[in-house]
Amino acid sequence: MRPKSSFSERNLHSLFSRTPVTPLDDSRKIVIFSDLHLGNGGQTDDFVTNADIFQRVLSRYYLPRGHTLILNGDIEELQRFRLRDILNRWESVYRLFDQYRDEGRLHRLIGNHDMDLVRRAGHDFRVIDALRYDYKGHPLFVFHGHQTMVKFERYNGLVGFGLRYFANPLRITNYSVAHDSGKRFRTERRAYEFASAHGVLTIMGHTHRPLFESMSKMDSLKFEIERLCRKYPGASANEQRSIEQTIHRHKLELTRIMERNDAGAKVASLYNADLLIPCTFNSGTVIGRRGMTCIEIQDGRIALVHWFDEARSTKYLERTDYKTEALPGTRYHRVVIKSESLSYIFARIKLLAGP
Repeated sequence: MRPKSSFSERNLHSLFSRTPVTPLDDSRKIVIFSDLHLGNGGQTDDFVTNADIFQRVLSRYYLPRGHTLILNGDIEELQRFRLRDILNRWESVYRLFDQYRDEGRLHRLIGNHDMDLVRRAGHDFRVIDALRYDYKGHPLFVFHGHQTMVKFERYNGLVGFGLRYFANPLRITNYSVAHDSGKRFRTERRAYEFASAHGVLTIMGHTHRPLFESMSKMDSLKFEIERLCRKYPGASANEQRSIEQTIHRHKLELTRIMERNDAGAKVASLYNADLLIPCTFNSGTVIGRRGMTCIEIQDGRIALVHWFDEARSTKYLERTDYKTEALPGTRYHRVVIKSESLSYIFARIKLLAGP
């Protein structure tokens, strides 16, 4: 039997090769959301919790600012619910999608949970497998992420049967399913191996875990602590006090991550790479417990953004090292977790991924 890594490499290379190339310049504004898992509005519909924040952010923030909306897979939860029930329950969401579409600012990519849209009638969605951009001669590749694993390509119907007839009655959510650490790390590692081998900046979803420059939150915290420790000896007394406070917060956050029931969080490096190449990004999910995450691209920069509800989380409002932006008339806030120049990222990919 062909090894999975070989399937992953072959599948992603084929997907990349057959995806049409679109020019991307600094005037474009793009926002990427994935993993909405729209259901029927019932107890096993994961989208319900963040339905209001998602719709308000799309209508009041990204639409008037001229962003192109990329929905990167698993928009409908077709492995659990009937499309007709989803369309009826979330009519307001689809009206928003139509506004972007009517202005030529919508792209819908396929995920494993909405894969049936490819062969199902009764909808007018234009769905594609992936997007490929050329940014100043550098490739940027957007795909959902299920393409890295053979079971989603070959046995998706069987997986859906299990979710509908076993997970639904037991009220097992998509949030918990996506946080199977073993599957998550294998998916991320395979995407990373493809991207680093071919010098491609990839943006995926599927695992529900945000990544920026190939680093998870835990990786980022460790790198930041190391950077601050190096800065500390040469800093002034006031700067040292600030560094001490920041390192203390990071240590507490690392401890919380390590104490979670997640064996994957204890892995020292996601990809066991001696030299981490900043080629893999993940927009996270819309169905997060404290809010939703997305990837923004504009003005030649890429950013990982978190939208949160102050009624559920005030962490970023209380911290001085993050600048938050309130959405007027709501209790919702936007915070940029990390941001970097695309040119700088591509330069590092070129230099670090080379022979």
